[in-house]
Amino acid sequence: MVISREIKIGSVALLTIILFIWMYSFLKGANLLTRTAHYYVVYNEIGGLSESNPIEVSGYKVGVVQSIRFIDDGTGRLLVTLSLDKKMMIPKGSVAEITTATLIAGMKIQFIFSTETGVHTSGDTIAGRLAVPIMTRLENELIPLKDAVEITVLRLDSMVQSLNSTLTPSMSEDLQQTTANINSITGTLAESLRENQNEIEATIKNLNRFSGMLADNTARFDSTITSITAITDSIAAADIAGTIDRLRDAAAQTASLLESINDGKGSAGKLMTDDSVYINLNNSLANLSYLLEDLQKNPKRYVHFSVFGKKGEK
Repeated sequence: MVISREIKIGSVALLTIILFIWMYSFLKGANLLTRTAHYYVVYNEIGGLSESNPIEVSGYKVGVVQSIRFIDDGTGRLLVTLSLDKKMMIPKGSVAEITTATLIAGMKIQFIFSTETGVHTSGDTIAGRLAVPIMTRLENELIPLKDAVEITVLRLDSMVQSLNSTLTPSMSEDLQQTTANINSITGTLAESLRENQNEIEATIKNLNRFSGMLADNTARFDSTITSITAITDSIAAADIAGTIDRLRDAAAQTASLLESINDGKGSAGKLMTDDSVYINLNNSLANLSYLLEDLQKNPKRYVHFSVFGKKGEK
C-alpha cells in the first residue's frame, strides 16, 4: 500500500499540532499524561498569582494553578482553578494560602491542612486567603528600626556639635598636655619596673615560697585549728557560770567572817579585839612555862615512886 504524500504531510501536521497542544498544556502546568483532580478557590485578591504557579504541601509540589478568572457578580472576586494530583487528599477545613515563592519574585499556593475528618473531592470549593507578603512584613519590621536609627543619628549629630562647641583651642591644648603627662607617667612607671625588676622577682619568689610553706603545713594548721576548736568546746561545756557563783558565795562568806572578827564576835574576834583575853592567855602561858621549868628542876616534888609499897607521908 502506497501512502500518498498528502497523507504524510497531514499526519506530520496533526502530530505537530498534538505536540504543540501538549507542550502548551505542560507549560501551563497541566500534564495530559497524568490523572488530575480540579478544585476551586475564591479570592478577594491574589497578590500577583498567575497561571502555572506551583501548589505545594509542606514544600512539595503537588499541582499547579490551572486558570484564573473573574466571577461575574460585580464584586471583583477571582475564581482560581487548581489542578492537583488525583492521589492528593485535601482534608476538609484546609486553607489554600497564596504566599511568595521566593524573596525576589513569584507566587505560589500552599495548603495548610486542618485536623478535621473527611476529605474534599474533585470539584469542591476550598477556602483561601492571601498571606502577608514577605516584603510587607519586612517593611513593617524595618520601619521601627529605621525610626530608631534616625533618632540615633540625630543624637550623634547633636553630640558631635556639642563636642565641637566644647573643644575650644585652650581645651584641646589642655587635653594634649594631659595626654603628654599620662605618657610621661607610664614611661616613668615602665622605667621603675625595669630598674626594680630583680626586687620584684625576688618578692614574687618569696611569695611563692610562702604559699608553698602554707601548702606544706596544711595538715599542721588543720590539727591546730582542731585543737583550738576542742579547747573552745571544752570552755563552752564547762560550768563557768556555776564556778563564778561559787566564788561569789565564798567571797561573801569571807567578808562576813572578817566582819564578825572586826566586831569581836567569836573566839577569834575576842582575841583580836579584847586585850584582857590576850593578857590572860599570856599569863597562862607564862605560868605553864614556869610550871614546866619547876617540874624539870624538882621532879620529886610532883612525882613519888616507891619500890616496896606506898609512899610514906611526911
